Amino acid sequence: MDNRIRILLISFMVTLLWCISCSSRSEHIRIARKYIKEWNYDRALTELIAYRKQHDTEVQYLIGYCYLKQNQYDEAARYFNRSLHISDVYRDSIVTAYNALANNALRINEASRALILYQEIAKLVPEYDQSQNMFIVGDLNFEQGNFAGACEAYAKALEKDSASSTAKKARYRYITCLKECDSLEQALELATDQYEALKTSANLLLLNDIRYQLGRRAFEKGYMDSAEVYFQLIIEMQEPRTLLDVSYYYMGEIHLARNDLETALSMYKKVLRLNPYEKGEIVQKAKDRIKELKEKS
Repeated sequence: MDNRIRILLISFMVTLLWCISCSSRSEHIRIARKYIKEWNYDRALTELIAYRKQHDTEVQYLIGYCYLKQNQYDEAARYFNRSLHISDVYRDSIVTAYNALANNALRINEASRALILYQEIAKLVPEYDQSQNMFIVGDLNFEQGNFAGACEAYAKALEKDSASSTAKKARYRYITCLKECDSLEQALELATDQYEALKTSANLLLLNDIRYQLGRRAFEKGYMDSAEVYFQLIIEMQEPRTLLDVSYYYMGEIHLARNDLETALSMYKKVLRLNPYEKGEIVQKAKDRIKELKEKS
């Protein structure tokens, strides 16, 4: 047989086999999509699994989708990553699939599952603007007491959106998280701005709680002048009432350290005036100090 004819025949056979293969693949995908619409993800995977190693963005996406619907998140992420690596044509579909499941999880009170799903979106499609999702992640972490995770989520969300009503509500929680994570200087700066902008009692309480934490930390390190500034601000604003007596006590301790006994004594007496029933640990400490000072005079 002539070599040219042989080459043409081989080319024809290869093309024919490729067409058959494509036709077969298309048929399997069509059947798989039918099963997916019927929520029969096992049967859909049976149709697709033979093509799992192919450089085919649609196949990789569909396999990932089936695993996602079966709550096999690691497998889903693996195939979605493959699909996105080949092409971003299914990027929005992947985001939509995760968002839908996360919203369903929230509706049935499965906050932890919603959190996992939102976090998966962030890992798979980091360029996707999901500030609203990040606010939700922040709230979920906050409610679970994971303040570090909430801080990270709120920070990312507020980078994208700082003006919406959601952002304004989240900022208070973000400041609270910073306080709980001992990022007190940053918390103080944001809390001061927040109070100056809104002048609400809730923001004042948060601001002075942060000042109290900073004052106590400065006192413990021996920075008496700095500690005095923070406690004095709380006393001047007279809020929160729960921190007034302890602020006066620390002011007494600061003046005692300076050997200003008269001022120290007056501060300890203010602790007692704020507690007419003279109960509580801070009251007992103030009474002990008053007794000590009277014995010295």
